Amino acid sequence: MKHLIVALFTSAAIAVSAADEATVALTTDATITANATLKDGSTIKGEFLTQKITGSTVFANQLALDPTIIKSFTFTSTNGEAKVSLVNGDAFAMNISNAGFKIKSLLGDLEIPRTNFRAISLSVCRGGNAADGGLAFYCTFDDEASITTPAVGPKGIFQGGEFTPGKNGNALFVPAFTSGAKFDLPSGVIGTAGTIEFWGKANELGPLTEGGCPRFFEILKIGKGEISQDWNSNNGGGGCGLTFRMDGLPWMASSSFEYSSAMRSSHRRPPMRPDAEWHHYALVWDVNGVDIPGKPSAAVYLDGRLILSTPFVPTWKGPVNVADGSTLLFPCREDEMPGYSRRAFTIDDFKIWNYAKTDFGF
Repeated sequence: MKHLIVALFTSAAIAVSAADEATVALTTDATITANATLKDGSTIKGEFLTQKITGSTVFANQLALDPTIIKSFTFTSTNGEAKVSLVNGDAFAMNISNAGFKIKSLLGDLEIPRTNFRAISLSVCRGGNAADGGLAFYCTFDDEASITTPAVGPKGIFQGGEFTPGKNGNALFVPAFTSGAKFDLPSGVIGTAGTIEFWGKANELGPLTEGGCPRFFEILKIGKGEISQDWNSNNGGGGCGLTFRMDGLPWMASSSFEYSSAMRSSHRRPPMRPDAEWHHYALVWDVNGVDIPGKPSAAVYLDGRLILSTPFVPTWKGPVNVADGSTLLFPCREDEMPGYSRRAFTIDDFKIWNYAKTDFGF
């Protein structure tokens, strides 16, 4: 399907002028992963290519939008009305003018009448690097429903916290020593190559302590392995500052600590301590080497900037201990513990990709 045609009947705060024609579109096709829920309860995952989503609004008779600004479509009834959420937090209503969606799926090319949809979410992979689907998990943290039924991936359990204004829409605020949410990840979500990215903000500042301050997330199989990220004064492996654990590889940390009477986090090079602003975090891995200078097995990005990496390990088989099923936790370490983040934090737009993504749009 080259273009997805929509007719918008409510204005939104989109940055375009009130002209007869406005265009904000890609120059090449974007590969869009479509995750659809039908009214009979069945689900379909597929993809289609499009450069733009076109329609009309009160501020532009003809409007072409880059599909990457679309966060989700949610159909409310059979009359074609839908709620639209954009990645910048805007939300508005629209009418679907086309008769159906053409989706390329494992079942072949499907054309599904719009009246059969309960909900559909769209996610975009630029550059066509994700040959087998792209986005494996995506939780917006907009509300409790976004946890119990995330945009992409298995259903989760809301355990505590509050929903507050986030980077995009709402976000989940998790007080210290509180379990916010958990998801049981089936085999296939974590693979031999992948990317975990999210927006995070520390709500309590000060010198770092041990035990995660905060710990934003953990993917865990108890007694087997883990993937995690936190700010820490001592991660147990000789590192402090911004620390990431990638199953099967050494810890990655922004600095090493030295035992002294001073707080270990108070005299290290940046990035050493979190601030109260939103930041974009990303962990990237590939058993064949991440395709960046130095070709590491894993790398960490902060606000789109490469800050940490681990050398290429040709014998590494990937995060095998958590790949065939594990639990994604925000942020408790394991089910038996009430919480493992010693400081409050807020998290938004948590995504897991099934390829080593290194372009985050910064």
